[in-house]
Amino acid sequence: MKLSVERLPESRVSLDIAADETEFTRAVDKAARRVGNQAVVPGFRKGKAPRAMIERLYGREVFIEEANRTLMSDLYRQAMTQEDLVPVGEPEVEVISADPLAFKVTTAIYPSVDPGSYQEVRVDPVDATLDDAELDTVIEDLRKDNSPWVDPAGEGLEVGADMVLQPKPRLPRAGDQITIDVQSQTIGDDEATTEENDAVFVLGESGMLDELEAAIKTLRIGGSATVRISFGEDEERANAEVRGKTIAYTITLNGLKERDLLPLDDELARTASEFDTLDELRENVRGNLHREKTERVTAEAYQQVIDKILERAVIELPAAMVDEAVHNDLHELEHRLSRQGVALEAYLRMSEQSQEELEAELRPMATKRLRTTLLLQDLAEREELMVSNEQMVSSLSILASPYMTGSEERSRALLRDQSFIGGLRQQLLDTKVRQRLIEIATEGRGAVVNGWVAPEPEVAEPDEADTAGEIEATAAAAGDAGTEPAAIDEALTIGTMPGQPGDLAETNPIAEEAEPAPAGDEEATVAAAGPDDESGGAAAHPTI
Repeated sequence: MKLSVERLPESRVSLDIAADETEFTRAVDKAARRVGNQAVVPGFRKGKAPRAMIERLYGREVFIEEANRTLMSDLYRQAMTQEDLVPVGEPEVEVISADPLAFKVTTAIYPSVDPGSYQEVRVDPVDATLDDAELDTVIEDLRKDNSPWVDPAGEGLEVGADMVLQPKPRLPRAGDQITIDVQSQTIGDDEATTEENDAVFVLGESGMLDELEAAIKTLRIGGSATVRISFGEDEERANAEVRGKTIAYTITLNGLKERDLLPLDDELARTASEFDTLDELRENVRGNLHREKTERVTAEAYQQVIDKILERAVIELPAAMVDEAVHNDLHELEHRLSRQGVALEAYLRMSEQSQEELEAELRPMATKRLRTTLLLQDLAEREELMVSNEQMVSSLSILASPYMTGSEERSRALLRDQSFIGGLRQQLLDTKVRQRLIEIATEGRGAVVNGWVAPEPEVAEPDEADTAGEIEATAAAAGDAGTEPAAIDEALTIGTMPGQPGDLAETNPIAEEAEPAPAGDEEATVAAAGPDDESGGAAAHPTI
């Protein structure tokens, strides 16, 4: 094979490939035998006609076409392997000559990574000490959540209809639970009216519009108020349906409750948790908050490190790779929407954007995710980080134990799940990379000081000895498979890989066209609510 390679921008290459005389002759001879075995020639049994006879009847071209059908793919794979290239997306093929075979392939390739001076990146550790005020806030929220709603006390006395003094109902205030009827009318559109009865909110805690809360605080039970709100075209607090419109909200106050706050004592602990004393509850909450804060500031420090390295790194992503990532993100969004009964088309209408605009919105996030993943893979190799069999056994002993899965049968099924095993190994490797980058960036000081320290995990013992043996065998097999993430990472590599059947045949201009697979029928239901709408009964009203 004769090969010349030209590197192009955006991780693309142009390969000029030509078969040498020996391999082309050999390929034609093999093709002639294959054609001869199937050829029907008058006067000869099938497959028994001489090659010269077949060539006179059908021409040499029939042998050439058959030879090039396989030779082109073989030479393409050989060239990619020889140059240590991994294709991304569909290659463009131009046949220069069929006899002898010479062709040009232009394709995107898996990008190389230059992380720059990543070892010079520095960040300072963050103090993760837990403030008592943070703990008090959570305890107070627990107290509120478990306190009953009661009728509020009156504000002094007033003369009733029967001329008898009676408690004067007080006005609503922040923290009260209100029950209201709401009618919304779009000014200028008599048909755009929605109504909801007995909707329940907590003033100051339910995200209600400030103008509506202010009006409600002037009402007594049975009273009504109408508030007009004009929403700007770009007003962030308004959803797409009401931007640029004026809405008249008519609100009637039907009910008013206030919290009867429970005392901060052991009884509250028993009511709000599984603990017997308030001290035990506070200690448990303190530990959880400290852990969450430590994890949060660690993640923030790591993200700072990654962002700084990405600024220095040179990674030329091929457009095909980014396109595929955006396509996958769009498909995932469509799947999430479908679980809520919302079609993608309905979501696009509600968000007032086209699919092309949505894809443009997804592209920067997909690009950064791809660059980050490629960077981590490269740094794992540079830092010679690997996941040992002992680490796999330790993790599998916990995750695949009958205690975690619920049964011995599920544990065995999990150990046979290669997707799970591969994902676990990659997750452990990613953790190692993160730890190493934090170690470098903080010069060994760690991401946090005064952070939460995890207790040693209790490893669940397998019920039977053979389960333990299966765990070790699974870890060993995963180790034999290697930890090389770059070339076969399904989340990043698009299209087929060198050595796979049909990797070039799909674009081979001298190959037969494959029949397209029948398209499946899909049905979608267009819903009236957006994908993130979890606000309950009042969701029918625009931007309450």
